[in-house]
Amino acid sequence: MNTDNTANAPELASDGNIVTAHPTVKVNGELLRLPDWSPTSRQILAAADLQPTTEYALLHWPEHGPTQELGLEEVMELPRHGVVGEFFGIRADGVLYFVLDDERYAWAGCLTETEIRRVGRVAADRELWLERRDEPDLQLEPGAIVDLSSRGVERLYTALGECPVWQLDVHGVVISSHEPTINVRMALEQAGIDPDLGWNIRLKVQGQPKRPVELTDNIDLTTPGIERLKLIPKNINNGENAQQIRRQFALLAKDEAYLAGLGLFWETIDDGRRWLLITGYALPAGYQQVSCSVAIEIPQNYPTAELDMFYCDPPLTRISGTQIPQTEHHQIIDGRTFQRWSRHRSAGDWSPQRDSVLSHMGMVEESIAKEVEQ
Repeated sequence: MNTDNTANAPELASDGNIVTAHPTVKVNGELLRLPDWSPTSRQILAAADLQPTTEYALLHWPEHGPTQELGLEEVMELPRHGVVGEFFGIRADGVLYFVLDDERYAWAGCLTETEIRRVGRVAADRELWLERRDEPDLQLEPGAIVDLSSRGVERLYTALGECPVWQLDVHGVVISSHEPTINVRMALEQAGIDPDLGWNIRLKVQGQPKRPVELTDNIDLTTPGIERLKLIPKNINNGENAQQIRRQFALLAKDEAYLAGLGLFWETIDDGRRWLLITGYALPAGYQQVSCSVAIEIPQNYPTAELDMFYCDPPLTRISGTQIPQTEHHQIIDGRTFQRWSRHRSAGDWSPQRDSVLSHMGMVEESIAKEVEQ
């Protein structure tokens, strides 16, 4: 940086214009003071310490309009008030050209999407497109480079880009947002769900465990892998004595931790066969029912023995009325009639080290959702 040239830098007048008491230019974003008001391009490059000047191209970047090539001995008349003249000094073998929105720009060196937006003063909400022959035009993404060395002059144009839209599955209802964040309460209301009915709300992000969220929380819709908000009715006590929770046999510690995290009422009972009963399991859109109880048989030698199938009460029926395959049989569990869903893993797929109630509930969720997917 040339400190001599930057001394006595220009000041702003009350109207916002720059008062240039001395000949001043801006080269590559740096303010420089010159010895006179009519410098040559060579003098401007020298003031910017761009030496040897013969190896640099000097481009004038006017307040309005495209960049212009200047010869080394070409004289510039500097403005004595108002906007300081701006220039690009670029080390290059020569100057090439491109056309942007029908205006011809001079440039030297590598031309990136960022530089096009800068020198062309292209707003962030506009897309950049490169015209091509015999194939569709190419939209320039951030980081793209345009090769100016090919034959002919590259032609570019801008177009108003579409406003980005983010989507979120709210218990089977897909909502859209033009903002990258959305409030949980607002998301439920937009999906047509009364947020004040009393819900345990879980946010599912791919590759992460479900996590609880509150109505006052905000969701970042740009999060990679974001999937859905799942709603689970809260247990409501209407004044009766709290229901006795039955734990007639123990599960694995990791199973009980997982079930506790669901926020649902669950029990283990033994009526000659051992059952895990989960109450208030929320169903995706597409079923006539909103929620159900899920029963899973727990073999005596679990987890060595695998978990297989699951059972639902009340029996699940599609809104369309069409039959759900392999759900015709019923099973009496705890005095109630459950619908048996015959869903099985491939032979040898169960691993006592890897699988548990958690992974089996993943199969339950996938199997139930699959039957109402569009």
